[in-house]
Amino acid sequence: MTPIEIINAARLATFDDKPAQRTWEDKQYLIALNDARGLLFSQFPESRVTDVVGLTAYAEISETKLSDEMPEDAVYRNFFIEFLAFRFFDAGSRDTANRKKSADHKAGYMQALSALGGG
Repeated sequence: MTPIEIINAARLATFDDKPAQRTWEDKQYLIALNDARGLLFSQFPESRVTDVVGLTAYAEISETKLSDEMPEDAVYRNFFIEFLAFRFFDAGSRDTANRKKSADHKAGYMQALSALGGG
């Protein structure tokens, strides 16, 4: 899975997918993706063990690497999408509807992590 695939999936989840009407640029989603990866690596060290490269270390993904494969396994895909959607709606959390969507997506990313941990 690549960062741009995660970003495009998050755009669909946030209805931010119309090129002429986008609220966030790719780099804003990328900041949220790097934050999600930092959370995953620090709180769930088992995420650092992958089929492809063995044990990975955290390193930020840059804008020039959006098409490169991420070291994390695709099992974390739903977590990343939900986290990006959470951050997108949380940015406009003064609006009641966005606050609700933000809370829903936060619950979604926590549920995705819980499911991975067998909980």
